Amino acid sequence: MRAVRHDGGSGFAQARTISVLLLEDDDVDAKLIALQAAGFRMIDMRVLRARSTAEAREHVEAERIDLAILDFWLGCESSLRFLAELNARLPGLPAIVLTGLSMPDVREMCASAGAVCFLDKASLTGEAFEAAILGVLGPRAFRSAPAEPIRYGRPGLTVIQNERYDR
Repeated sequence: MRAVRHDGGSGFAQARTISVLLLEDDDVDAKLIALQAAGFRMIDMRVLRARSTAEAREHVEAERIDLAILDFWLGCESSLRFLAELNARLPGLPAIVLTGLSMPDVREMCASAGAVCFLDKASLTGEAFEAAILGVLGPRAFRSAPAEPIRYGRPGLTVIQNERYDR
């Protein structure tokens, strides 16, 4: 169980481990990304590292993947062909592209290939990275057991929510 603090009280939501495919050919960048992920406060991530598209395909075959994080440039090719392959194989799988090439045409190519988020490695902080992942995953990052209600409020006033109400 993980407690999430809010100004008006605390909400209790059960965080689940997110399986992330990290396609990154550079060992130093991969270690930096893993260190940032280890410091996340709201997300627990299990990182499945692939150094090549062939390794990434093996992970996709063998594992459940909740999110793909792809380095744009993999030595001698971009990861966009693999991203298109992922979109065809796993429709709806969110993908974030990381790169040191933050040019508008690169952003446009990534969006056209199906990336839902584009992040510049040079200016990426742990907080910004976690916020981007939460923004991409949305409610999929958390789950609440039906028997354990989410609590909102402040001392002396607590609202318990067991069901979802749509208006």
